[in-house]
Amino acid sequence: MTNAEKYVKFLKYPKDPKFAENIRQFQGCPTIAVTKGGRIFMGWYSGGTCEPHIDNYNLLVYSDDRGETWSEPVCIIESSREHCYQALDIQLWIDPEGALNIYWVQNNALPKTEEEIKIILDERKKIVDSYEANQPLCYVDGWMFNDFVHCEWLCKVTNPDAEVLEFSEPKCVFPGFLRCKPIVLKNGREIYCAYNQAQEEYLYTISDDRAKSYVTKLGAKRLSTDCDEPMCYQKENGDVVMLARTKLDYLAKTVSKDNGETWSDTILSDIPNPMTRFYIGRTPTGRIIMVNNDHTGHDYGQRRDMTVMLSEDDGETWKYKKVIDRRNFVSYPDVDFYKGKIYLTYDRERIGAKEIYFLKFTEEDIMNPDYEFDVKIVSKP
Repeated sequence: MTNAEKYVKFLKYPKDPKFAENIRQFQGCPTIAVTKGGRIFMGWYSGGTCEPHIDNYNLLVYSDDRGETWSEPVCIIESSREHCYQALDIQLWIDPEGALNIYWVQNNALPKTEEEIKIILDERKKIVDSYEANQPLCYVDGWMFNDFVHCEWLCKVTNPDAEVLEFSEPKCVFPGFLRCKPIVLKNGREIYCAYNQAQEEYLYTISDDRAKSYVTKLGAKRLSTDCDEPMCYQKENGDVVMLARTKLDYLAKTVSKDNGETWSDTILSDIPNPMTRFYIGRTPTGRIIMVNNDHTGHDYGQRRDMTVMLSEDDGETWKYKKVIDRRNFVSYPDVDFYKGKIYLTYDRERIGAKEIYFLKFTEEDIMNPDYEFDVKIVSKP
């Protein structure tokens, strides 16, 4: 086992001032989930001065008044200098039983001097066509982040509407990097698009017994990308569509006609994307909703035009589009639904403004050309 599979530091109702909002120098990559009782949970990651950083941590907050006010963090998932791992990228999901599933990624990190890093880079130049030579290497504040075989962890809250939240013991569930909500197919199978940057194919995990056991599989061959961040939805005819980030100005697309057993060859879709995370899923009314930076060009600074789109033909075309935020550095949308409302979060300027946003609206609002989104700031140090 790697360090990332062995250790976790999960703090419940933390009081340490080092997690205070006003001292955060970095935060972003939010996620959202709404319980059956209407409590809204949001999570994101912060700590340190950037991403990746050995002081990164995940946090979880909630709102009981439809997003008007928010709690202090009710849990912190912390990286460990002692055990040499980084905790990052929390992802929330309400499962079919109504439990709050808190997923996050753990990644190995190593303390290194600048001289040691120079030796490693010199040795890499001598290696051709190998995993080690082709994986990116980050060196931040004396720590090296070069292990991209991530591990996914899970903690559950069985009754997320309770006054006092009870967290299950955290456990490592499967390999990969989960950056979207799982999908439950019509036959009950769950697909977790937890990717692995070390593979040539799209990695994903399935469960046919409500997450009692998992099987990790390789899908279609990846198109050029640094981070896959794939996400699936199921069409009315049963086909499962997987979309993923690329460096090619448009999302990659592959389709399974057998509930995720096999996949078609990957093609470029006609959906513009500047190599960033997106959201796609089915609304309670049956339409397909997508939230995406609706433009081409993959300069990170040009993540702009956060746009919500609705399809009435299973994602073939997008009849309704409405821009939420035209500014640069807006990214990483996540969505959930509750009683006719769409709940959305995204971030802006993870190191600059460090803003985490929340808004709610309806499908009719997307169709209304005169509607203006009411975007609220959840967190801004």
